[in-house]
Amino acid sequence: MTTLIEDQMHQFLIAQEEARCSALEEKYKNNEATKDKKVKRKDISKPWTRSGRDSLCQENELLILVSEYNYDLSNKNFQDYCKDRGILSVAGKSGSKRWDFFLNYKKLKGSFSIDPYFQYAEEVDGKKYRYSDWELEIQWKIILLGRAKLQDCWEIFSSKVNMEK
Repeated sequence: MTTLIEDQMHQFLIAQEEARCSALEEKYKNNEATKDKKVKRKDISKPWTRSGRDSLCQENELLILVSEYNYDLSNKNFQDYCKDRGILSVAGKSGSKRWDFFLNYKKLKGSFSIDPYFQYAEEVDGKKYRYSDWELEIQWKIILLGRAKLQDCWEIFSSKVNMEK
């Protein structure tokens, strides 16, 4: 079972706070006066919760924290729902390599980075522009963000389908 996106965001921020505190404690170990000092962990509240049954998260800086997916982009009803909600366009054209990275969300960054389809811009006047590493990184983040948006939409779609049963 995939964790709800609001819980994934929360868990990420808790882990980030734990890493911060652990790093400080590790630093303190090198000083005799502070070697046993513990860093007080901040209380981390959920940064976002669904305000209504159908509300989508609009905060990209939080959506980028989502890393677990179970949406089914091959489901035609889900595609229609995403299209109606204005989300489907993130996946590109059905059947394209871009679409495939959304359909097969287990594909990793390595597959993306070595694929010439993503390395080059569309040809203009017979010339191909190769994306820089920085531009490829931005494109990968867009893929991750799109996957998170689809997962968000999937959670709402699934709850509607389950309510109808």
